[in-house]
Amino acid sequence: MHILLLISKYLRRKLAPIFAALAVTLCTAMVIIVISVMGGFLDLMKTSVQKLSADVRIRADLYGMPYYDELIDQLVAAPEIASATPVVQGYGLVKLNGFVHPIEVFGIRAQGYNQAANYEQTLHWTQTDMTDYLSRTLDAGDYDLSNPELAKRIAEFRHEISTMDPVAWGMDFKMPDFWGKNYPNPGAVIGIHVNPDSRRDDEGQYAIDNYAVFQDVTLTVVPISRAGDMIDRSSQKFTVVNEFKSGLYEIDSNRVFVSFDVLQKMLWMESSSLDDPETGEPTGKMSPARASRILISGVDGVDIATLKNVVEDINLEFKLAHADMPFTLVETWYEQHGTFLGAVEKEKILVTFLFAIISVVAFAMIAVIFYMIVLEKTRDIGILRALGASRRGIAAIFLGYGLTIGIIGSGLGLLISAIIVTNINEIQAWLTRTIGFTMWNPSVYYFDRIPGKLDPMETTVIMIVAVACSLLGSAIPAWLASRVDPVESLRYE
Repeated sequence: MHILLLISKYLRRKLAPIFAALAVTLCTAMVIIVISVMGGFLDLMKTSVQKLSADVRIRADLYGMPYYDELIDQLVAAPEIASATPVVQGYGLVKLNGFVHPIEVFGIRAQGYNQAANYEQTLHWTQTDMTDYLSRTLDAGDYDLSNPELAKRIAEFRHEISTMDPVAWGMDFKMPDFWGKNYPNPGAVIGIHVNPDSRRDDEGQYAIDNYAVFQDVTLTVVPISRAGDMIDRSSQKFTVVNEFKSGLYEIDSNRVFVSFDVLQKMLWMESSSLDDPETGEPTGKMSPARASRILISGVDGVDIATLKNVVEDINLEFKLAHADMPFTLVETWYEQHGTFLGAVEKEKILVTFLFAIISVVAFAMIAVIFYMIVLEKTRDIGILRALGASRRGIAAIFLGYGLTIGIIGSGLGLLISAIIVTNINEIQAWLTRTIGFTMWNPSVYYFDRIPGKLDPMETTVIMIVAVACSLLGSAIPAWLASRVDPVESLRYE
């Protein structure tokens, strides 16, 4: 009991323990805030990647793989697999508003692709966005509504505006009814940064005034022969029916989606008649249609490693049954983007490690403060030893002292960091309004808000380390205190 009383007395009557606890608080809060923001950024990057990546994919080269529908039938028959869909991939150029941009073009079956990769969630412009914008534009016009014919046409146009649905257009790759009559080209969905006019405001939002919907684009791709040679270029005009936003700039700035059948035809990957290589005459046989990859999603509860193993087994069995199947590779969504995500993960570890090294100052400060306390309390220690206190009891006082400071400091650090991480965007907004300081510019960075995520496991480890550092910092002074000779200490001063 006397140990607890002495610890309580020392804590209440000295400024030194307050500074020690403050050091632990600041170091704990600093490390938690850094690791939470970096962890939030990493999680958002993974979420953005997963929006357009299936759990597992089977990838062939640009020439493609045949019999993909037959392979898909075998895949979806497995109980671990929820869906599978083919994709045609090519590279080329897109011309929009006179601006020519290199792109990666994907031909997809939108419904199947959505099941595998949440495609519909990335379609940026909604029915509300479009109807509100076009209605405001129409309201701003100076029309002579006294003209019955003009008034009727405007009323009809308002009705047509109310029926438009760019999300449905992006799923069908076409505009139906009234809009389809005026825009008969097949539809394309472009990355929001493929559009050269796309800009973000100070809030990180995209201005609808610069949208590319209804604009015609010319898409040029290059078919590839079995030998890997470029055969010829193929061009076609499309109408932009929506723009997509995954949140990952590398994807949003160079990807275009079109209908699977349209791109398959442009890349000469549809089924076609085979000609005799010597005479050039038709043989009466047909070459099978090809796809570039198959995207596969697993059922809920199946982990990614198990799903990959199932897909590899089915893919290998299928290749053994089809001698003309080309080499294909099975990859998880993380393996597809492992280089990029791995770099971000290593950066998170490095930054956290560097801040942890800086936090050693708390350990040093506690050791110095406790050493000074031992020197100051030498006479008290001598009295306690003369009254029968053991060396272990003296050491326990200062170790308990350090433990208490560690617990208080780490607890306050967690509280401060939780408040900051939870309200970091509001703090950023306040700083911008008050002093004009902007630490996160939504018009520049990937995300329109500062990411932050308090991970229970990480924060627990950080707090345990903080308490351990406090104990270690007090260990040497506690040992020195326990070695004090009572006779010499009573003559101290």
